[in-house]
Amino acid sequence: MDENVVFNQYALEKILSMLGKLSDGIDLLTLMGDENQSNIMKKLTSMDSKIDEIRGMLSQLVNDFSELKKENRDIEQKIYLMNSKLTKLEQRVPSDEFEAYSSMAQRQYDNWDALEPLTKRFIPLAEYLYSQLQKLEDPDYSPVIIELCRAIENEFLLKIFRKYTLDLIDRYNDRDSLSDFLSDDRSSRELSQKTGVFAKAITRASRTLSPEYTLGQMNTILSLCGDSSIVSRSPLLQDFIEYLRNNMEAAELLDSDYISKINAIVNNYRNPSAHPEYMPREKAEECKDIMPERIDYLMDCV
Repeated sequence: MDENVVFNQYALEKILSMLGKLSDGIDLLTLMGDENQSNIMKKLTSMDSKIDEIRGMLSQLVNDFSELKKENRDIEQKIYLMNSKLTKLEQRVPSDEFEAYSSMAQRQYDNWDALEPLTKRFIPLAEYLYSQLQKLEDPDYSPVIIELCRAIENEFLLKIFRKYTLDLIDRYNDRDSLSDFLSDDRSSRELSQKTGVFAKAITRASRTLSPEYTLGQMNTILSLCGDSSIVSRSPLLQDFIEYLRNNMEAAELLDSDYISKINAIVNNYRNPSAHPEYMPREKAEECKDIMPERIDYLMDCV
């Protein structure tokens, strides 16, 4: 056979083989493209589903808050139930999103590392809610404010009031002795109206060993510490102030300017958030702006 014919036949076979492989490659790429497109569509559908779920959760939260505000309860009961709703919502926030808001929050607080673990969850959740609520039409921003107030409440509770209460119970290590110590704050009707909540919380904690105070109660107690006419008649307040002096920067903590700032948080943001009134975004922004300074100051005192 002529050498040229052999060569041409061999070349043709090679070309056909290469075309066959190319065709198989194109088919494979097409298949891969279809699979990638399918995966992309699945991811987009999943993202849309998550967005709808988040919006549904937020709408439900706003609705729950609205209904709680209308109930015939005192403020502390309403806020307790609101806190319960917020705790349940936190468990459903995607972890990657929560971490992003946590990272952002750390930059706003000078004493972030000194905060309690729960506080480090309350603040990012407030920031997350602030972002997500903006996606709803004309929402109530009470959840943001309540969550920020939970943060400073937790710090006052664990850094000061829980420690003091357990210390007092330990010093008066039987109920009779503790009851005798608290008797002056209970016996006077006028005094009991001021310090009765404090004495009651301590008595309850002597049974449970789990002190519980709300921000409103702790704010009231700290405010009373600045009233010499009440302190002079209250062994409990005298003991509390002495404890503060021995264990932290009491002068700074009980500074009247700082106490007035905590009063403002309670009266201008926290308590109104439990009332039927609507809390606009501007109120949430104000609360967000002042909270880092209030909490950082507290950390410097303790």
